[in-house]
Amino acid sequence: MLDENLIADLSARGLVGQTFRRLMPEKKERIYRAAIELFGRFGYELCRRAGISKGSFFQYFPSKSHLLEFTIVVFDDYLERLMAELRQAEDVALARDRLRYLYHALVVNSRLYAAEERFYLFATRALDHAAVTLEGIDLERHFRDYVTDIIRRGEETGEIRGDVEVDLTGQLTALVIDALVQGHYSRRRRPPRRTAEYLVSFLFDGIGS
Repeated sequence: MLDENLIADLSARGLVGQTFRRLMPEKKERIYRAAIELFGRFGYELCRRAGISKGSFFQYFPSKSHLLEFTIVVFDDYLERLMAELRQAEDVALARDRLRYLYHALVVNSRLYAAEERFYLFATRALDHAAVTLEGIDLERHFRDYVTDIIRRGEETGEIRGDVEVDLTGQLTALVIDALVQGHYSRRRRPPRRTAEYLVSFLFDGIGS
């Protein structure tokens, strides 16, 4: 279910109406799930799928752009919590093993539903052209922060050379992983296990001690 504290904050910011805030948690969740699926596939055609009238829609949200912003903010919060869960479940220490773990968690054993994967692509690719500007929202940052932490820790333990720019290495590594994630979510299939081994070998042949 959606975090009611987050909903209250979005209501205070004017992103959702008080009528939406008063809905039962199940109905708010259903609207959010419909938005995830339909923004990723059909754009704004969601009233029928969510089981609400057009009149009700504008009681819940001031505009379609506000619904898009609401959906992205909630999805961003979900990605942040997902990355925290992955970090907590991590049971390896070496940087190369941590990268393998992250790659498999994001691609081979993705925790996102197909609709969420499509929405991630929509939000990261199309948002620059949308009428909505979301200050501070950058969905890819969750992957980048995780990878940069892995690279920085690898430098501290000597697994990665100390004479390279750790932040730059982290950014480049994150770009590669994000490209693989985007390719997988676009259904441009690659051999997952071979890809993971190639990525790790490529990185550590170049930046290992």
